[in-house]
Amino acid sequence: MAKSPSTEIKVGIFVFIAIVLLAYLTTLITRDRIVIRDTYTVHAHFENVSGLRTNSPVEIAGIDVGTVKKISLIDHRARVTMAIRPDVTIHADSRATIRTRGVLGDKFVEIHPGSLHEPVLEDGGVIAHGVQPTDLDQVMARIGDIADDISKVSQSVANVFGGPEGERDMREFFENLRQAAVELNQIVQTNARGIEMIVANLQDFSGDLKSISETNKEGITHIVDNFGTASEQLNVTLKQLGDILETARHGEGPVATLLEDRRMSEDMRRTAASLESLTRKLDEGEGTLGKLISEDDTGRKIDEALDGINEFLDRFDRFQTVVDFRSEYMARSGDMKSYLNLTLQPAEDRFYLLSLIDDPRGRTRTTDTVTKRWENDQYVGKTREREEKTYKDRLKFSAQLAKRWNDFILRGGLIESTGGFGMDYFLWDDRIKLYTDVFDLGADRPHLKSGANLYFLDNFYLTAGFDDYLSKHGQSSFFAGLGFYFTDEDLKYLISSVPLPDN
Repeated sequence: MAKSPSTEIKVGIFVFIAIVLLAYLTTLITRDRIVIRDTYTVHAHFENVSGLRTNSPVEIAGIDVGTVKKISLIDHRARVTMAIRPDVTIHADSRATIRTRGVLGDKFVEIHPGSLHEPVLEDGGVIAHGVQPTDLDQVMARIGDIADDISKVSQSVANVFGGPEGERDMREFFENLRQAAVELNQIVQTNARGIEMIVANLQDFSGDLKSISETNKEGITHIVDNFGTASEQLNVTLKQLGDILETARHGEGPVATLLEDRRMSEDMRRTAASLESLTRKLDEGEGTLGKLISEDDTGRKIDEALDGINEFLDRFDRFQTVVDFRSEYMARSGDMKSYLNLTLQPAEDRFYLLSLIDDPRGRTRTTDTVTKRWENDQYVGKTREREEKTYKDRLKFSAQLAKRWNDFILRGGLIESTGGFGMDYFLWDDRIKLYTDVFDLGADRPHLKSGANLYFLDNFYLTAGFDDYLSKHGQSSFFAGLGFYFTDEDLKYLISSVPLPDN
């Protein structure tokens, strides 16, 4: 009997649904797999590729970038040929590793693409490093070795602790351990307060020791060095003493003479008696030295005198002296202006500055003369005459008191034989000094000078700036020059290096 049309339609619908489901499952299974035909080929070499199959995925950072195209044997090594997507670049220092995914042990190839600054592999290129995966057989063999070792250890433990004697020893051991724990607990509870005090004292002592070591590192290092030197000297002394005793044993040398000469022995006995008498007098406070030792007032006065001497020496050490000389070339007139400075610094934050200046422009003095005229007892007017006199090659001097706050210095007093003040500012750990001087305040316009010093080497500096830039007489000028200075240590070295004439 022929099938009805409805049955054929049902069968067709069922087959269509089955085909759709099969296509969907195929899509799920082949998701993220490479289907692009436009790929390029790279190769990698491995010692063992067991479990890796053709069409296995190739991944970079967990993302499929290709498939295994071919596995072949070249020179007793496995050569894996991989098809890679054209948008993925692999560099010459890349690395390929065979990985295992999941419980079923599916194999895939993981590629580390390498460094960006290395060349890119072209079609047919070879990956630099092929990392061999761990073989399951090797792992199982290693586990078997470990199991054998554990078995041997357990057998040895069983031989030691097995049987009645081993059981009795274990009981005694744990019983002794329990009693020791109980006794230790009782000791700790009984002396808890004392233990806390000991721990606190140890903490305080550790803190003090740390503070002393941090603040006196140089002193401790010096002490250790002195111990090393003393040890070497002690070894030399002991060696010399051994040589002396060896010489005396043979009846030679001064020690043997001392031991054999009765007169010398008698002299030594008398000397010892005199020393004993002197010591007794010192103990009883007799004589000047005895009073010095026994009386507290004398010792206190000496201590006060020594403190005064130490304070004076300390102030003298803090007193600094600097001698400075510089010459400046005045660009407008072509003259050289020279300075000789003496800095006396009794403290770090204040100093006195004395200067002698050789100014080729000299000093200009202005005199105004007013003449009033009278005719027939009537005032008819007045005339004014101004006279300017310039004293050439005249020395000027400065005497200033200065105070420093961090990098800023304020000065005041006589500047180039007139009243004025100045300001300094230091930069770059006192390697650069910016300064401004304002003086000759009684003139129509004060004399302003600004510049900068650059200190280089140990005793030299460069200077440059602008002088008298408010002058209405056309005396403003750019200047530049070179200077050098000497400190206390430099002066001591120079004085000590000067040869003295022979008498």
